[in-house]
Amino acid sequence: MLEKGILSSGFIVTDLISEGLDKIRLEAISFLKNSGIKLLVAIAIVLIGYLVAKKTVKYLGRPVAKWLKRPELIKPFLRLLKYLIIFISILVALNVIGVNLEGILLSATVISVIIGIVIAPIATNFISGAFLLSERPYEVGDLIYLPNLDETGYVKKITISHTKLTTLEKTSLVVPNQRMRETDVINYSADDLRIRREIPFTISYDSSIEEAKKIATKSAKEVDGVISQESNISIMYKSYSLYPTVLVEEFADSGINLKLRYWLKNPYYLPSKHSKVSEKLFENLKESKVEIPYPHRVVLSKKESDFSKE
Repeated sequence: MLEKGILSSGFIVTDLISEGLDKIRLEAISFLKNSGIKLLVAIAIVLIGYLVAKKTVKYLGRPVAKWLKRPELIKPFLRLLKYLIIFISILVALNVIGVNLEGILLSATVISVIIGIVIAPIATNFISGAFLLSERPYEVGDLIYLPNLDETGYVKKITISHTKLTTLEKTSLVVPNQRMRETDVINYSADDLRIRREIPFTISYDSSIEEAKKIATKSAKEVDGVISQESNISIMYKSYSLYPTVLVEEFADSGINLKLRYWLKNPYYLPSKHSKVSEKLFENLKESKVEIPYPHRVVLSKKESDFSKE
C-alpha cells in the first residue's frame, strides 16, 4: 500500500510539472506571436543604430577635421554625434515595442532640468571652451598677458575645459575656459610678433631734452633684439615708425618726465630685453651731463604768530 501511495504521489507531481511546462510553452508562444517579433525588431534597430553610429563617426572623421580645424574639438564632436544616433535608435526601438515615450520624455525633461542646474557651471565652461577653440584668440606657443590675473605666460595647452599656461617664472597656470572668455587677453604673438615697450624716466630742468633723447634712443639701439633700423608698421589705417623714439610727457615737480618707446623683434625675451634697455639707459644717462633728479619737496614753515597768548 505504501508503495502504491508513493507512486501515485509521484505521478501527481509529474503531472503538475508537465502542466506548468505546457503553460510556460503556451505563454512563450503567445508572447512570440504578439510581442516577440516586435522585441526582435527593437533589438535589431538598436544594433543597426550602433553600427550606423560607428560607421558615421569613421567616415565623417576627416571631413569634420577639415571643417573644425581644431584637434581638441574633433573627438568631443564625433563622440556627441555617435551618442545622439544611438539615443535616437533606442527611442525608435522603445516605440516599436509599445513603450509610452511621452512619459519617458517628460521624466527625462524633469531629470535634465535638475541635472542642468547642478552641472550648469561645468556646461558653461565647456561651451566657453568650444567658443575659444573656434574663435582662436590665441594658439599653443603664443605669449599672452592676462591683466585681470596679472599673469604673463606661454600657452602650453588648450582643451575643451581649460587653458594651460607656462608663466615666465616657469610655473604652471591652469585657467578655466569660462574665465578666459570673461577676462581680457593681450596676445603678444598675434599676427605680428613685433611688440612695443615703454620706459618712463625723468631729467632735471637744467638738462638738455635733445641730449636726453639722443642718449635714450642710443641706449635702446645698443640692445640686441631691439629694432634699430628705419621701418614702419601698419596698425589699422595708420603707419607707425619702429625706430626708437622719445616723447616729452610732463613738466613735473621734480623734473621733466620723458618716455622712451622702442620695438622688439619678438616678445619671447621681453622681460630680459626690457631690463637690459633700462640698464643701458641708466648707465648712459649717468655717464652723460644729463641729470636724473631725486624727488624733492620744498617745505615752508610759517613763523609763530606774534599774537600769542600771554
